[in-house]
Amino acid sequence: MNLEDELRSALRRREPSPDFTARVMARVAAGPARTRPRPWIRWAAAIAAALALTAGGYEYRQYRGERARDQVLLAMRIAGSKLNKAHKMVQTVSHRSNS
Repeated sequence: MNLEDELRSALRRREPSPDFTARVMARVAAGPARTRPRPWIRWAAAIAAALALTAGGYEYRQYRGERARDQVLLAMRIAGSKLNKAHKMVQTVSHRSNS
C-alpha cells in the first residue's frame, strides 16, 4: 500500500514554480545546447562496417566453394555415366566378336 501512496504523491498534479516560464524562455533564447562531437561513434561505425564486410566476404567465399563442389560432383556424375555407357558398348562389341 505504501508504494501506491508514493506513486499517487509522485504523479499528483502540481503547479509549476513562478519562475518556470522565465527559465524556459531563457533556455529557448540561448539556442540549442551544444554537444561535443563523439569521435568514438565514427570509429565504432567503421569497425562495424569492416566486420560486416569481412563476414560477408567469408560467407561469399563459402558459397562459391560449395557451388564449385556441386559443379565438380555433377561433372563426375556425368563423366561416370558416359564411362558406364562406353564400357557397356565395349563389352557388347567384345562379346559379339568372341561369339
